[in-house]
Amino acid sequence: MAVSDVQIAKLALQHLGDRFAIESLTEASTEAEQINLVYENVRDSLLREHPWKFALRYTSPAALSGTPPAQWGYMYTYPSGALRVWRIINPLDPRGNLLPPLKWTIGRNASNAKVILTDEEEPEFEYTAQVTDVTEFDANFVMAFSWRLAEIVARPLTMDENITERVRRESIIQIGQAKQNDSNEGVTEEQNRDPDWLRSRL
Repeated sequence: MAVSDVQIAKLALQHLGDRFAIESLTEASTEAEQINLVYENVRDSLLREHPWKFALRYTSPAALSGTPPAQWGYMYTYPSGALRVWRIINPLDPRGNLLPPLKWTIGRNASNAKVILTDEEEPEFEYTAQVTDVTEFDANFVMAFSWRLAEIVARPLTMDENITERVRRESIIQIGQAKQNDSNEGVTEEQNRDPDWLRSRL
């Protein structure tokens, strides 16, 4: 079945038990009301927690005019639609595992616009976008999101501390596994390409 907001909500409610169900997020039910209260905040909060690969974006903005604070050399516009900036990519260490990270911070300029402050002249920022189209979610995130939703709505819907605690524990496990699976997808280090028979003789 195709992923949709309502399908994620149904999955979350299923984690609570068979007696909780909805057909639409706009229906007049307690389940729909509780899901709608937290859906967007839970989604965005979970996106911020981990550099989910489907939500990663990159940008190289031009420096803003104006004088940055004395301890910084440049100001850049905070990426539109970004939920969290993770790092400035170092061209000498693009994977970010050999050299210390390049320094930066978040601030406000004279117009009260959100900016990134750094000493880098031509930075490339890696950030998590606010992805709202559920068809872009991968399976890891869908499961993590459904469990986090279930954890948040468990108490107001069930009024049962045993169910609430069970879902909370399972949510921690499932979200941890989802993050690990997401992190393990792809190869970022050079692999030893020697055949097994040659490695066995070394």
